[in-house]
Amino acid sequence: MTITPAPADHAAVAYDTIAPFYDSITRHDDYDAFAGLLERLIKEAGPAGTRLLDAGCGTGRSSVLFADRGYQVTGFDISASMIDIARDRHADTGIDFHVHDIRDPAPGQGPYDVVLCMSDIVNYLVDPADLAAAFTRLSAAMAPGGVLVFDANTALGYDLMREPHLVRDEGLLVVLNGKHLESGGRYRLTVDAFRAEAGTDKWIRTTAEHHQAHHSQERFAELLDAAGLRLAAGRGLHISGSLSDHVDEAGHTKGLYVAVKPQTS
Repeated sequence: MTITPAPADHAAVAYDTIAPFYDSITRHDDYDAFAGLLERLIKEAGPAGTRLLDAGCGTGRSSVLFADRGYQVTGFDISASMIDIARDRHADTGIDFHVHDIRDPAPGQGPYDVVLCMSDIVNYLVDPADLAAAFTRLSAAMAPGGVLVFDANTALGYDLMREPHLVRDEGLLVVLNGKHLESGGRYRLTVDAFRAEAGTDKWIRTTAEHHQAHHSQERFAELLDAAGLRLAAGRGLHISGSLSDHVDEAGHTKGLYVAVKPQTS
């Protein structure tokens, strides 16, 4: 099968499309509990400070939770529509939100003690060269002793997403369909959203395609090392929400990875 390369801006297009209803799709996600889990991983790694870069911050919900925990937060996302929502919704927090591509030099007032890169952002970097560029840029933005925490979908996670999922909210119906494009590699998630048009009996359909690629822990370790970072931990996230001390591609839906930037001599 011939796979057409994903456009360089495919993530921006996909999230600009779903931005108006993204928070509805994810409304059942327990952001506070997950932030607590991430903070435990951060503290285990022991960064020296609290300056935090939320890389791929979306509508800013995680950014606010870490600001509430005492971190000095800067957020960015490749989607201008997501950042518009973040800036409007969290205007009183003092958090600086940027429209930014993770493959470019990081914005804001670095260097950062902590970098978060969540919601399978690394999987949207379907070309390993783009993943390598992102790790290099994030490493350059980190202080010595800084900590990078990111998640990635496992083989099981992709298998589970092949089953159609329905999300309902008032005036909204979303259908998610996943498909493997080649064994162990590329994946496409199609999001069809049907929204009620205010004041009418009509529904508007919006479709977005999300292109991802599976990356192994071995690939992460190799590319992190090339970027001047050390993979310190790989933790497996079970569908129940429990966390293991290793990543099992067949038993966990996500891997949570912790990388550190060595202290300079």
